[in-house]
Amino acid sequence: MSENLKQVEWALATLKVFEDQGEDFGDTRHVIHFFYGGNFSALSAALDELGYTVRPTADDDGVIAERYEAIGEGWRTSTLLHLCELADSYGVDYDGWEASMTRQPPTPAPIPAQPKPAGWASKLFGKKK
Repeated sequence: MSENLKQVEWALATLKVFEDQGEDFGDTRHVIHFFYGGNFSALSAALDELGYTVRPTADDDGVIAERYEAIGEGWRTSTLLHLCELADSYGVDYDGWEASMTRQPPTPAPIPAQPKPAGWASKLFGKKK
């Protein structure tokens, strides 16, 4: 098994995080894929044909491909597998993916502001009226 194809297995743990957060795998979300080394121009053209928006990495040492799609087990064993095989065919390292969560974990309630303690002047001369 190539290093790229190992990404398909590793995705199980990431998908479990989404599941644990109550994500609906039927939801379409922003997914970003990272590729480094190899024949970028040919890979970029192939990704473009698949409907991805492709751009170079900040250091021009790779490409980033992104689009909106539903992730889940079917996605992992079809789309992700295909991208890893595509990377292998162009001699490129597939460095993983990330996706947004549509149901973000709840944010904690803000901490109420505490009254400011009296300064030394108000202690000596009393509060202003």
